[in-house]
Amino acid sequence: MDNKGSNSVFQRENNNAAIHFAIDPGAFRTRFYATSTGILLDQPSVAILDMDHPVGGSNALRGFGDQANELAATSKDSLRLVHPVQADRHNDLGWTAKMLSHFLVQASQAGATGGATEVVLTLPHDCSVKTSSRLQQACKAAGAATIRVQDAALAAFYATELDQSEPCIMIDFGATSTRLFAISDGEVVHYDNIACGGDLLDTTIATGLLERFSLYVSDEVARQIKHSVAAATPRSIVKCTRTSCQVECLSVKTNTPSTFSISSETISQILQPALNTLANSIAASLTNIDRYIIDAAYVTGIQLCGGGTLLSRMDQLVIQATDLPVAIVKQPLSSNVRGAASTCLELPPAAQTETREEYLTAIV
Repeated sequence: MDNKGSNSVFQRENNNAAIHFAIDPGAFRTRFYATSTGILLDQPSVAILDMDHPVGGSNALRGFGDQANELAATSKDSLRLVHPVQADRHNDLGWTAKMLSHFLVQASQAGATGGATEVVLTLPHDCSVKTSSRLQQACKAAGAATIRVQDAALAAFYATELDQSEPCIMIDFGATSTRLFAISDGEVVHYDNIACGGDLLDTTIATGLLERFSLYVSDEVARQIKHSVAAATPRSIVKCTRTSCQVECLSVKTNTPSTFSISSETISQILQPALNTLANSIAASLTNIDRYIIDAAYVTGIQLCGGGTLLSRMDQLVIQATDLPVAIVKQPLSSNVRGAASTCLELPPAAQTETREEYLTAIV
């Protein structure tokens, strides 16, 4: 394919003015980031699957991101909301690549991606070779001149360089799993997928409300409850500004819509077993890390990133589990894609004479 063709998403008249562009196809949200302008696209990583499609497979995907959520809210029974990244982790259906292709076209139509010649893809540690190849092909088809793959763990670490903070231990709270990794001399020397991700906490809330009160709520409503009144540790030692929330639900006993008030204490009780498992898993993972890294962590602390950091008092949970200082990185939701964008092979022409530190400071 001619990457300079008229259909190239990344085409620009002045090809010498390269833009370095990062993509994070996360399980919960997909984000595009350019070093020159910041976040270009931020959409939920969901798709609508037509169950009645005559061919099936990726051909049955009809909408992505916000559009998929809108269709799901008003769709007929044959349409089902799916999560491509999570599905491909188990089955390699090619859905993630098709979702990414859609987002690339969408960003192009908005004029957001013009000029990107180098694309850096952030991928999780357990991403399959086939999925990685499909994602790279999607970028190539869009006209990217150079495509590189960046491990998501290292990408998150590189984001801390932008913030002039270089921890030796990081924890990434993702949608499907929580990942702990240790860094030494710019390399990942220890990596663990530990315990649950944010999706499991949402399911735990929904299941708990069904078992305790015979109330059905969707995972999306459960997620809203989690962000609104849930906490990773008891709130008794701090003043809480909001202790309950009203949610729309379905009464299983009467099969009628209902409004129910959920207290933070109830949600904490429902989540306690899962959060205890998370804390124990973090503590157990640290026992497998070399002592010199643990000693360094007493100085640099553990830094947290990912969507799970939105859960109130998550940093306190990690402090109690590890007895180490803990901090949340700046812009934790976009740390992976920000870090990936900073790892360009060559500095832009205008920055060739700058040091790496000066360049990193310039693109924040």
